[in-house]
Amino acid sequence: MSDKTKILTLAQQSRREFLKYTALGISLPAVLSLLPSPVGGRAYAQSEHKISDDWLEISNKYGKPTGAFGKIGDPVVMTIGYQPYGTLHWTASVNKQAQLLLKYLPKGSRVVWFRALAGALINNNMLAGKNQFGYTSDTPGLSNGDKIRSDFVAASGYDLGEFGSICVPTKYLESGVLKDPKDLEGKPVATAFNSFSHRQMLTWMHEFGVKPELINQSIDQQMAGLHSGGIHAAALWEPYPSWMEMKGVAKRWMTGQDMPNTSQQYFPELEVKHFHDVGATLAIHDWLRDRPDVMGAYLKSEEECRDMLTNDPDTAAYFIWSDISEVPPAVIRSTIGMMVWDGRINEDMRKHLKACARQWKAEKMLQSERSQDPDKYVDEWADDRLLHLVMQQLEAEGRWTSNQQPGFPKPRVETQRQRHSWEKYKDFQPEPRLWTPTQVS
Repeated sequence: MSDKTKILTLAQQSRREFLKYTALGISLPAVLSLLPSPVGGRAYAQSEHKISDDWLEISNKYGKPTGAFGKIGDPVVMTIGYQPYGTLHWTASVNKQAQLLLKYLPKGSRVVWFRALAGALINNNMLAGKNQFGYTSDTPGLSNGDKIRSDFVAASGYDLGEFGSICVPTKYLESGVLKDPKDLEGKPVATAFNSFSHRQMLTWMHEFGVKPELINQSIDQQMAGLHSGGIHAAALWEPYPSWMEMKGVAKRWMTGQDMPNTSQQYFPELEVKHFHDVGATLAIHDWLRDRPDVMGAYLKSEEECRDMLTNDPDTAAYFIWSDISEVPPAVIRSTIGMMVWDGRINEDMRKHLKACARQWKAEKMLQSERSQDPDKYVDEWADDRLLHLVMQQLEAEGRWTSNQQPGFPKPRVETQRQRHSWEKYKDFQPEPRLWTPTQVS
């Protein structure tokens, strides 16, 4: 099988097969060869009448178009890195499985989806030129913009404290080995370094004054360690904690609802009650500069995904389950309700991002010239102006948009503040159903 065929069929593979492909280090020459040939400045300029000046003004932030990705209106090949095993990034799974993006892109376009188990892997792919777009949590997203010429163009959504949990083996709780945070002093605790969970663990350690033996492990290693008891705790993100709890292997000992936000330490002007994570949708500057029309198509499809996740979560759960069918449907359906699917970057979210950037700067994980001043970095990097243009267009058609949501860090409904459990949906069976975007008066 050729590299091209492997890449184009990757999204259909099981998780185990995906890991095998990852180990092979498959490259993208076949896909990159499909990109449109560069066009001259005159041809590009002639295409600009297809899009309004508002769009062109925003894209000018990134310089003059080069035509490297074709002129406005030309078909494109998009390569997107996403995390199907991360609840907060499930706009991507819905988008991919429901094939929503293709209906907005110029006719003849193609989309290649690359599965990853963590944001760091997506960062590596974007740095290597294999992906032009990516979905990560806020913290690896900040590292992305620090190393790669990319911006945070919209949030996939945000959580209310439950996306991340500190999980402990059930047997350690039942035996009384672990009762209080101090019981983890000096004990082996695993997390994926440079991830959102790493940020949560560092924030938790500061809050409770505990110094465990922090170990850098992949998600698979953490789950194995929880099962064997080789680690005393692991900082994980959904759907893994609920999945482990359903299996009886581990319990969500403490979630973000049981600890303060990173801002308490690094940006106290932001007053929020709980720990939060924000899903970042990232795009490289080259595409933001050359193809504002494609960016508009992408953001429209993402808004439709947020619409489905908010207003028809059962249908969204079916598409997600079709992407990761080994995850129990009850877990998928339950964890969808932990999130607010709002793409906007409001002022409080910006303050939250600045707190994360300050922490990452203190941890020496932001080191480029762009991030020397972490506050200015966030102001430049987190730019959702294109999303607001998209929402204006959708609202003119009577469509639902993120403007219907309450805004970070508020819940959509008060019951979202309660801890969710897979048991509520133990009888849920995902079924394919017709989907129609929500119309609002």
